[in-house]
Amino acid sequence: MTPEAIKILKLKQHLGGSAFKKFAAIQERVSADGRLRWQFTYHGAHTGRWASRGINLQNLYKPDKAASKLAKVIIDAIRSETLVSGTCPGIDVMTAIASVIRTSFCASPGHNLVVGDLAQIESRVLAAMAGCQSMINAYAQGHDLYKEFMAWLLHKEIDQIDSDERARGKVVILGSGYGMGVDKFVDYCLTFGIVMPRTSEDPDEITAEKCIYGFREKYAEIPAYWKALENAVKAAVREHRCIFVKGVVVDGRNPKCLRIKLPSGRYIHYFNPRIGKKMKFGKMMETATYTAFDAKGVQDKDLYGGLLTENVVQAVARDLLLSGMIEAEKMGFILLMTVHDEIVAEVPIDSPLGENELIQCMTKVPEWAEGMGFILGAECWEGPYYRK
Repeated sequence: MTPEAIKILKLKQHLGGSAFKKFAAIQERVSADGRLRWQFTYHGAHTGRWASRGINLQNLYKPDKAASKLAKVIIDAIRSETLVSGTCPGIDVMTAIASVIRTSFCASPGHNLVVGDLAQIESRVLAAMAGCQSMINAYAQGHDLYKEFMAWLLHKEIDQIDSDERARGKVVILGSGYGMGVDKFVDYCLTFGIVMPRTSEDPDEITAEKCIYGFREKYAEIPAYWKALENAVKAAVREHRCIFVKGVVVDGRNPKCLRIKLPSGRYIHYFNPRIGKKMKFGKMMETATYTAFDAKGVQDKDLYGGLLTENVVQAVARDLLLSGMIEAEKMGFILLMTVHDEIVAEVPIDSPLGENELIQCMTKVPEWAEGMGFILGAECWEGPYYRK
């Protein structure tokens, strides 16, 4: 294949990607005043989180690492219409443009964006809901949880954990909280670019089995929480009663709809719950099932401990994020949007409000969550354009 043909095929591949389609979508949807509206659906997800619509701000192109370091150069070149193939050595023009798609969104004239992201929010909520004191203590003391776990697993001092080992610790903490099995964990690691063997004859090698079972041993309260929620749901559905489980109430009194009351007072609903038996792990086991309505249509889903825990954790994380949004608005921030665990606000350039104030709002534990062990953290930045 000739160099020209390869170049044309690469251009076609880039132009066919979702990143470039979003530029056209932005132009089609932007209002006359330059604002982009109606991009989110309130309570669009089962857990109460916002769902994205329109150009899908929750699924923007992940920036190229090299391009991210030269973001300002690329932005200035695009705005001055001087972006050419040699502007960023080693980065083709299409990748450069796609990597700064977030900068399409900017603050109003005379304003700056202030963006805050709840740090490790799901593992922090999981620790609090499960009553996992060692994890709560690690967050309270400002420890690096990824390094701390790997130091425990490998019998090393924390300062001996290198960047590769920390990266593996990160996927363990992020992926093991909801009952993921060993085989699925191997695939999960690949999404982070990490090749993790299932097992190994080398006792010093980091394996998926060692990570999964190590997580469940060190943070034993978490698998106990999976089991407690699953047992409570089965009993509530079978006996049509309420059962309290560590901060939530499982309400099975209505045979048509199982409800789980969250610490905030809000509910998660499961339509048409029922008890049956299925073959699992080589034997017949009692299972709770409900009818789900989602993008895939109507389907029956099992209510097992890992799924229930994930639902509860993500719902509580959403409530904590919303609490931070309300606090930020009270303080005077102009709220623009929320993307995943982020709050995107803007303030006048001369405003006293900034990163520290938004962090204060986002890490304030609401009254309904006091005494439960929530240790919240947030990272913020301020600037004229939106970025990752």
